[in-house]
Amino acid sequence: MQARYLTILLAFSGAALAQTNPPPFRVLAIAEHGGLHQPFVDAAKTWLAHEGARDGFSVDYIENTNTIDEVLLARYALFLQLNYPPYAWTPTAARAFRAAIEKGSIGWVGFHHATLLGEFDGYPMWQWFSDFMGGIRFKDYIATFVTGTVHVEAPSHPVMKGLPSTFTIENEEWYTYDRSPRPNVHVLASVDESSYTPATTKKMGDHPVVWTNEHMKARNVYIFMGHQPAHFQNPAFEMLVRNSILWAAAAPSADARPLRVLAFYTKHAEADHVEFAEQAVRFYADAARKHNFTFEATTTWDDLNPQRLKNVDVVLWLNESPGAPAPRAAFEHYMENGGGWIGFHAAGYNDASTRWPWFVHFLGAVFYGNNWPPLPATLQVDDRSSAITRHLPATFVSPDNEWYSWWPDPRSTPNVRVLLTLAPSNYPIGMKDTIVSGDVPVVWTNTRYRMLYINMGHGDKIFTDPVQNRFFEDALLAIAP
Repeated sequence: MQARYLTILLAFSGAALAQTNPPPFRVLAIAEHGGLHQPFVDAAKTWLAHEGARDGFSVDYIENTNTIDEVLLARYALFLQLNYPPYAWTPTAARAFRAAIEKGSIGWVGFHHATLLGEFDGYPMWQWFSDFMGGIRFKDYIATFVTGTVHVEAPSHPVMKGLPSTFTIENEEWYTYDRSPRPNVHVLASVDESSYTPATTKKMGDHPVVWTNEHMKARNVYIFMGHQPAHFQNPAFEMLVRNSILWAAAAPSADARPLRVLAFYTKHAEADHVEFAEQAVRFYADAARKHNFTFEATTTWDDLNPQRLKNVDVVLWLNESPGAPAPRAAFEHYMENGGGWIGFHAAGYNDASTRWPWFVHFLGAVFYGNNWPPLPATLQVDDRSSAITRHLPATFVSPDNEWYSWWPDPRSTPNVRVLLTLAPSNYPIGMKDTIVSGDVPVVWTNTRYRMLYINMGHGDKIFTDPVQNRFFEDALLAIAP
């Protein structure tokens, strides 16, 4: 094992030497004094001093939250929760930390004790911190310590760059939680509980151990491992920590601008399509405030012109598509030159009367039929590797919708990547008009473009499901440049 680690370390070192040294920054680290985790803290301090000298950062240490306020946090690029639980914070510290994370004014890396969420030492659970960590609550831990194999799930994420696909963490007291945080966070790595040595019955099933909450403006990383000082002799763990610190501390470029989204819809359409569009405008306006992007909506298709589209990153079509030659030509030019598009439901409707061959090629499908009345349906996820679907379960029930079928089927079209499909268990679906069988994709992308078609979009029930709502947010952020 030592020989393998030496090989990995040499590879990591070569990669590190090839990188440009990051600019200097300051880190504020909090760690309780004494206790069972003091050896881990001591090893971390030694390691951080060495890495800081190499990577250009300095670390100041505090042992409690008494001095934390907005003024203190403003001095630092990164808050390192080295060994401190999410309770016993002063009210001032809690407010300042929450504001910094939600505003994105400081990065955060937390270890181990940061998910000790519950009622401890007479303190109530900090609900905001639980939400920050994915809505979890501490349940149990493996007091006997076991060794486990960690699997990297997001190798392209900067935090995971350079790590092997699997690595071993020895003698850790793996926590279990009341639920997996996966639906609410971006999981970067998980532990294979079947690899535990010695074996134990304390398991979660799906057990993420490294993740980031992308709903916060601050760059943030939680690393469960953090009990043994020997972790800092494990090259994979060292690289994970170094990547996390450098990524989370990096502020966005000063000249970076927010994502810009422009939605088109009509109020002169089928009532259920208008209802959906108006709800979608409210939904994405709320999402814009949460994710710090700009959102505008218009009912004027003349706004689909080169000048208006010049600074737009993603166009949404909520309940129809343009019919006039000028906006069609502007959209073609926009998409052929790197524009982004998400179309919902009726925005993808096309038949012989549409007379827009480019759009048929772009969408990769032609409308064939639909069910009636609108009904809920079980959707199956065809591709879990996409950033668009990463928070979805294998199947979920989508609320009442009018489901379109297609011929030719988009799956048979070159460059189309189907992400969600109507599950066969739904058939027959409909009463007046029925889909009785067949392959019915409901979400797909034409990989030649930065685009996504979403068949959901009929009536007032579409935004009633939190799983689907999270998918709608993820879809927009994934399509963004």
